[in-house]
Amino acid sequence: MKFRYVLLIFLFFAVVSCVSAETFVPNEGIFAFREVETFEINGINFTVPSDYNITGHNNTGIDFRNSHDNLSISVSKHTNVKKVKSDRSKNITAGKTMLGSAEGYLVDNNGTYTFSYTLDDKLVIITSKDMSLMIGIIEKN
Repeated sequence: MKFRYVLLIFLFFAVVSCVSAETFVPNEGIFAFREVETFEINGINFTVPSDYNITGHNNTGIDFRNSHDNLSISVSKHTNVKKVKSDRSKNITAGKTMLGSAEGYLVDNNGTYTFSYTLDDKLVIITSKDMSLMIGIIEKN
């Protein structure tokens, strides 16, 4: 009888660990030879390096942190992506651009980048200080 309970508990934890994220090491691209995990947020997949730890999450987004950077990814129901007006006093600039495979608006706020774009009729917002990281996590079409 104890064996059954131990087996059930083991299977439960095995299933939970498999569902949360998939770890792999790509051999090409921005994250080549770097361990990464795939996360799904509202039906859209994002590839994040494993050295970024989850610091918060809810139904529409996940926040990550490593020793040098914070990363925030949110996916919400479709709304219009609009250009953010430049604010020279805060050194904020915005412009429509291609980042990876997505076209949207990139805002540079003193070295912290925010990229907003639509995918599958959903608004995706990614914020980080590392632009190459942002390019790497965007889902490939």
